[in-house]
Amino acid sequence: MSGQLDFGTVFNNAGAARIDSSRAFSEGIYHRAQGTAAAFPITDNPHEVGNENHDAWDRGWTVADSASPGTIAQAAAPGVAIPTNAISA
Repeated sequence: MSGQLDFGTVFNNAGAARIDSSRAFSEGIYHRAQGTAAAFPITDNPHEVGNENHDAWDRGWTVADSASPGTIAQAAAPGVAIPTNAISA
């Protein structure tokens, strides 16, 4: 849906304050989608532990990891332009 923010969790009236979390969620998806979980592990998360963006990045990484081997369903991340490549195990 156009204009929808997605950060891997449900919020009412997310607003502009969640744009960073939405970006982090997408970054997590794309990081994991680059290759195998061993080559692109969840521990590569660049955000500070305890930060909302850290959690969003982890949720994005997990969405992509859950799709391996295969592709990410748009329903798993409706507000993200998901990668179309097959996710390696």
